[in-house]
Amino acid sequence: MPRLDLQPVKRPRVAKYHGKLWQNKRVPLKVLTILLLLLTPAILATAEDVGHKPELLLNVQRIRRLKRDRERNTARWMNFENRIRIVPDSPERGFELALYYAITGDEAKGREAIAWALNHRSPRQAALILDWCESLISADEKKRLSDFPGPSADKSHFIAARDCSFQQIASGAELTLPPDESLREHFAWVMNDGFKNSAELYALFEWIYTVRASKHVDLRESAAHFFSGLPVELLLSAKPRELNSPDWMKHAAALALVAIDPNLPGSQFLQSWALEDGQTLREGPGVAYELLWADPYLPGVGYQNMEPWVYDDQGRLYARSGWDLDSCWIEISAQGPKQANCPPQWQQETTTFGHLTLIPMTGRCAEIPRVANNESVMIWKLKPGQKMIHGKGKDQRISEADSAGIWRPGANVEGKVCALAH
Repeated sequence: MPRLDLQPVKRPRVAKYHGKLWQNKRVPLKVLTILLLLLTPAILATAEDVGHKPELLLNVQRIRRLKRDRERNTARWMNFENRIRIVPDSPERGFELALYYAITGDEAKGREAIAWALNHRSPRQAALILDWCESLISADEKKRLSDFPGPSADKSHFIAARDCSFQQIASGAELTLPPDESLREHFAWVMNDGFKNSAELYALFEWIYTVRASKHVDLRESAAHFFSGLPVELLLSAKPRELNSPDWMKHAAALALVAIDPNLPGSQFLQSWALEDGQTLREGPGVAYELLWADPYLPGVGYQNMEPWVYDDQGRLYARSGWDLDSCWIEISAQGPKQANCPPQWQQETTTFGHLTLIPMTGRCAEIPRVANNESVMIWKLKPGQKMIHGKGKDQRISEADSAGIWRPGANVEGKVCALAH
């Protein structure tokens, strides 16, 4: 897989404002004066509250939420503060100290973060410290941190791209981003990996979040359909035991993905899962990420209520029989079928997952049952690109299986279907 080819941003895709208050209207001076008087206290409070406006990961709303965590002495805050106190050799020490400073204003911790960045090779942490501790950094220190060496050659894909963008934004340099074709290729790599590389996944979400917030460029535009279904796919791609005990970075990635677009229906399922008491990170490097991203004020809908299967247009099916630890879980893709906790004969028999009926093509022909409007049928165990004939007379049609050997008939297809010679 080639590395992402970064190019200067030429035409940022900026979200347009469509409000009508100011559009084609002359607002009376008296109205403007009243608005200014009303807004001034809030503006001053914001300036006093956050000081320097950060561009990497933090914003005014998030800082206010983090300050409330501290004021209320929440479990997430106590876990984070405890790590600051007892783990001075943390590999994430610069990030943790800078976050502590951003929340508390403790200048000693901020200066400690700066000293850490100047003595450690961590492009991402150096950029975060340069951004979050800006008011404490001298001109010489700013120059040294801005001239920090780029990402090491052994980093690939989104970690390198994220680190590069963070450094460029924090130092005020020109932002470079890959063309859409390269992005789509690397998004496909994430999916084909089965979302197993949590570090790359988390880096991707940090990258998307920051570039959009800072430069108004949405990296998801080149693969909008992929990202619209990603929260659900991320949930269903986890095997039962992984879903109940994810690694800390995948947990952090889920929280960051929710923050990118909390209004997606799938994000609300992911939010309910990520905020379960059993998922809360209470120790280790993940506690800082838990505090940073976990927002209990966002809406969540119980993920146990979602349809327990998802099929994407890249030819990948995830499905599970339920949400218990011993539930049958399957993945069918071009790399072949995978399963956990399923009976030995599952590949030879028709199986139901929620409103999905999965039928294996064990012979030349199969029978598609009539199903209700809210139900779906899929035929699998076909060859990639296998042609299927169905219907009678003038209504006879030929369809084709995907790269994983899955064929999803249309809603009006029922009865006998047969595979043509491949």
